[in-house]
Amino acid sequence: MVLKDERVLLRDFMRQDIEKRLYWETVETEWQLWDGPWEYEGQTEEQRREAMARYIKKMEGWADRYGQIPETERRWSFQICTAEREYIGWCGAYRIGEDCECDPEGRRVAIGIDLPEWQTRGKGLATRALRLFMAYQYEQGERELYTQTWSGNERMIGLARKLGFEEYCRKAGVRTVRGKQYDGLTFRKML
Repeated sequence: MVLKDERVLLRDFMRQDIEKRLYWETVETEWQLWDGPWEYEGQTEEQRREAMARYIKKMEGWADRYGQIPETERRWSFQICTAEREYIGWCGAYRIGEDCECDPEGRRVAIGIDLPEWQTRGKGLATRALRLFMAYQYEQGERELYTQTWSGNERMIGLARKLGFEEYCRKAGVRTVRGKQYDGLTFRKML
C-alpha cells in the first residue's frame, strides 16, 4: 500500500528496509535523544545486543507480513520516503486507554513519527507524512487522534500544534531524560 503527495511517500515495510533501520539503531542514533530516550539510557552492551537481535526478528516478521496482506487491511505503520523514494523514517499508530497509557485494548489511537535522517528535518517532510497518516487514520474510522511526547521534545510539540493537536493530558515529572525530570504529554485532535 502506498500513500503519497508531491514530496513524500508512505509505504509498507520491506525486507530491504532492515539494513537502514539497523544503521539508524547503531550508527546514526541522534534521533534516540528525542524519541523515548529513557528506553535507551542505562542499557548495558549485552542488553543492547539482545534487544537488537529481537528487533531484527521483529523486522523480518514485519517484512513477511506486509508482503502478504491485502491492500484493504488496516496498516498501523508506514515507512516514510521522499518523492524520490529515499527511505528516511517511519510513522506508526498504537492504542491507548482512558489514562493515556499504551493499552492494546484501548479505544483511542495515538500516532507518532521518526525521521532519523537529521538532514531531512526542517523541510516539512514530517508535517506532510503525518498529514497523510492522519488522513489514512480518519479513513479507517477514527474521529479523534492522539500523539504523545515528553516536555523536552520541542520539535514534536511544535509539530503537534502545527497539525492542530491540543494538549489533552500532562503527567508531571514522569520522564527522566539525561538526569532531568520532564512531563509526559498527550495531545488530541478532533476531526
